[in-house]
Amino acid sequence: MVLRPAPSRSVGILVEMSAATAGSPTRPTAAGSDAPDSVTEPHAIHVTSAGTAVVIAVGGGLDQSTGEALIDAATAAVATGPSHLDIDLQGLESFTDEGARALVTCRTLGSELPGGLHYRTSRGPGREALLSAYRDLETDGLAD
Repeated sequence: MVLRPAPSRSVGILVEMSAATAGSPTRPTAAGSDAPDSVTEPHAIHVTSAGTAVVIAVGGGLDQSTGEALIDAATAAVATGPSHLDIDLQGLESFTDEGARALVTCRTLGSELPGGLHYRTSRGPGREALLSAYRDLETDGLAD
């Protein structure tokens, strides 16, 4: 049995939107075709609660836009007063330097919590993004 975290509230909104537009006619694409454009998820950020902690999972790519969404999600999560914040990077497939910098901002946000911030990583892009973010801090002379 595979256990998966509960989907974020935005998933429910997307499902409602999809159901509401299910029978609507397609519009021509920029190329003039009536075939529907492929739909991509704007941000692969999923927020769940695990006991007194909040877990924010980042999947797919972590670019500047997704990094901004991650910071927004972390800010909102911290405002709820959890014991600690977990950033799960195990589903990360790629990242940019701009996206990785968001991880440092999340650390600052989580530092106010009793249990602080924890990163969940495994080998691969998630760990590389984390190392890259903090390597940049050391290079810029900003590390504590």
